[in-house]
Amino acid sequence: MLSRKYKSAFGEFIQPVNLALHRLRVSPDLLTFAGIVFGGLAGIAFARGRLVLAGFFLILSGVSDMLDGSLARANGEATMFGSYIDSVADRFTEALIFTGIAWHVRGKPELLAALAALAGSFLVSYAKARAEALDVRCEVGLMERPERIILLVAGALLGLLAPALWVLAALTMFTAGQRVLHVRGAMKSRT
Repeated sequence: MLSRKYKSAFGEFIQPVNLALHRLRVSPDLLTFAGIVFGGLAGIAFARGRLVLAGFFLILSGVSDMLDGSLARANGEATMFGSYIDSVADRFTEALIFTGIAWHVRGKPELLAALAALAGSFLVSYAKARAEALDVRCEVGLMERPERIILLVAGALLGLLAPALWVLAALTMFTAGQRVLHVRGAMKSRT
C-alpha cells in the first residue's frame, strides 16, 4: 500500500542514493545480503530483549531491502532470478526476525501473536506469488512488507511490541484475505 502510493516520490528520493551506491561499486546482491544480516541482528536483539537496538537493525534491514531492487533496476542489472532471490531472502529475513521475537515473548500470550504474525506475513507473500503464477496482478492489501516493517519498528522503538504484534497478526491475516478475494474476483471476470 505505501510502496504503491509513494513509489514515484520514493524513486526521485532514491535516485541520488542509487548513483552513490553505483559509484561505490555496491552490488544489489550485497544489499540483499546486508538485509539478511541486519534482519538476523534484529532477531538476536529481539531475543535478548534489546528492543531499541532491534528497531535500529530493522530499519537497516528495511533500507537494504528497499535499495537492492531499485539499485538493480537503476544499474540495468534487474533479472527475474534476482527478483526471485530477493523474495526468498525477504522470507528468510522475516523468519529470523520473528524467531527472535518469539524467543523474547516465549511463555507469554504474545507468543501466539508473534507466530500468527509470521504466518500472516508468509500468507500475504504467498497469496501474491501464487496469484502472479496464475497471471493475476495482486498489488492489493493493507499490510505489505514495508508496512509490516514500519509497524514492528514502531512497536520496538516505542516499547509497544506486544500491541504491535497483535495488530500485525490481525492485519496480515486480513491482508491475505483481501488478496484471496481480489484473485477470486479477477478469476471470475475471466470466465
